[in-house]
Amino acid sequence: MPGTQIKVFDKIVRVIELLATSTQGVTLKKVQQSLGFNKPTAFRILRTLESHDVAARGGDGTFVLGNRVLWWESCRRQNFDLAELARPHIEKLRDLTSETVIFSIVMGDRTVVVDQATSRQATSTRVYVGSSAPLHAGSTGRVVLAHLGPDSRKKILEGRLERLTSRTITEPKQLERELNKCLAQGFAFSAGERLPNSSSLAAPVFGPQKEVLGIISVIGPSDRLIPGRSKSIVPLLFKEARLLSEQLRTPPAPEKRAAAGAGSF
Repeated sequence: MPGTQIKVFDKIVRVIELLATSTQGVTLKKVQQSLGFNKPTAFRILRTLESHDVAARGGDGTFVLGNRVLWWESCRRQNFDLAELARPHIEKLRDLTSETVIFSIVMGDRTVVVDQATSRQATSTRVYVGSSAPLHAGSTGRVVLAHLGPDSRKKILEGRLERLTSRTITEPKQLERELNKCLAQGFAFSAGERLPNSSSLAAPVFGPQKEVLGIISVIGPSDRLIPGRSKSIVPLLFKEARLLSEQLRTPPAPEKRAAAGAGSF
């Protein structure tokens, strides 16, 4: 069964690529001829893509890319721009703390690392850009989870809380206490909950509507990020998170808005 599912996905990707590279709308017959699919298979894939707004049908009955693809591209550009804005802040924090600093965004019910400024120390904690983790595990996700609305938070707390390490908090009431603590102090701290022998401090980056758009986290070996030293890092973390939040709340200069809108049509 898994092999069959992968083959179907391969076919779907090929249809999407055909839609993306065609200068005109694509007919059912063209999908059959170009990709060698039989008519039922080609039809089912096109109808499925259409139902998810990945494909759309024009007035002449041909298929083109749907609005969801444009939305994906908009999200990609937004996240790229956000990481670009965050870069100077995580580099400065790395230089001030001598620890690795990562910038993450929220995607669904997980956080995803989009950039990192790696510690120059011989012993350090590093993560892969693109790696993700559930919201309940570690300081980065906890910051997001703490700022969710009551219903969204409750849904996650009542769901399956995956244990990534022996220290991952999976007991809802204990996790609830940690979330309230995070809200009260403005940051989260975790030790060995996502990666063994690694600790982290994280603070939220807010958007114009005070929504969490990203998270800045300082991560390092647990024997270095002890409570006393972590306490001295918190003001530095707060400052960079606040400065980045202020950037995101400030409207772009007129010339930048004009440049950004130049390719909209």
